[in-house]
Amino acid sequence: MKKNVLPIIIFYSVLSFGQNYSGYYGAYNKVDASIKVESNINTYSSINKTVTTIDYAALELANAESERIRLAALKYSDNKKREEAYEIAMNPLLAYDYGTNNTWTMNVKEGKAKGFSWGTSIYHKQPNKSLFANLGNWKYLNESLDGVVTEIDIDAPYFLFGMEKWLDLDKKTQKKYYGNWKPQLGNTEKTVKRYASNYKVGEIDEDGNFIHKVDIKKTKVFGNDGFVYTVIYEDNYEYTIKEKYLYVSKSGVMYNASVTYKGDKEEVSFEILEGRRSYLKRLSTKIIGTARLSLGKKGLLKASIPKN
Repeated sequence: MKKNVLPIIIFYSVLSFGQNYSGYYGAYNKVDASIKVESNINTYSSINKTVTTIDYAALELANAESERIRLAALKYSDNKKREEAYEIAMNPLLAYDYGTNNTWTMNVKEGKAKGFSWGTSIYHKQPNKSLFANLGNWKYLNESLDGVVTEIDIDAPYFLFGMEKWLDLDKKTQKKYYGNWKPQLGNTEKTVKRYASNYKVGEIDEDGNFIHKVDIKKTKVFGNDGFVYTVIYEDNYEYTIKEKYLYVSKSGVMYNASVTYKGDKEEVSFEILEGRRSYLKRLSTKIIGTARLSLGKKGLLKASIPKN
């Protein structure tokens, strides 16, 4: 039995100390001693590439050319659609202009689930299908030739204190949750900072992701002055840049959306992801920023707000 101890210890050591994480975003003060941080090295150069050396203009141009090549291989019903696709490749923001208007008007049951009255509608622009495939449920996907997967995911807004899930809670639980939410109503920055604080740079989160960077910026969300917080991380298989958009109204209506850029670690680097993000950023920001919630004639459903 003792003969098996050494191999097991050696195997465990390989798992614990053999993981290499990208050093693209720099070194960290709180990196576990078992983590070996290395810089991404350009295949064609001996210079370590970091986010401080990135040439966004060159990467955007390379993405445009790559997208043009991808679109050239597709079949089109007419020359007009082909020309549109080529224009979009060179300027992806045109995927918005050549996109499709989408409006969902809620019936009584649908509105009740979200805390809105009958006739409430949600609008957003679907990006042109030459650039993003429509996966349904307001999810859109693009995959580049070099393996970067980009996902745009728009969530339906909901009235926190009037939606069915909230109304199903007992009064004691409602009071507890309301006490937590009350200081954040109309203060999206406070909520975003609370969410972002769950990610510690240079540490591994509860999902096993090594966190490289966390960033918070102002942006439009469903026409409101909201925020987007970005979490850059990697696991054993993929590099990921995830942008989470949020706006919290004073009344308690929640607006959420996200954009994810990811790729297999054997196929892409963080620099490739950053280039793709730079190429598609204006499009995703405009789609999320111009989405709209239009309340029905009776507005929000009656809220269940516990008394102090």
